[in-house]
Amino acid sequence: MPLESKTNVLVSRYARRRLPNLDASIQMYIQEELQRIETTINQLADAAIQVADDEPETKRKGMVRYAVSPWNPLGNNYEGLVVYNGTAWVQV
Repeated sequence: MPLESKTNVLVSRYARRRLPNLDASIQMYIQEELQRIETTINQLADAAIQVADDEPETKRKGMVRYAVSPWNPLGNNYEGLVVYNGTAWVQV
């Protein structure tokens, strides 16, 4: 059963949409700014503590998640905060 944002803290990612027809230099500037904004928001989403019922696709050292079933990162049916230490998930 997928997690719902009404009962769990979930963070949505930002995705740029197509730009309307603009002057090429303006379009390039806006596109580059939107790319930087998208990158920043996605990094914040990865860093945010959120409920997860499966392991993130891309793990990074320091990533914290509130693990819930069916995800079992510690192998002992623990549900709660876990942090990725660079090699494994450990209980907080």
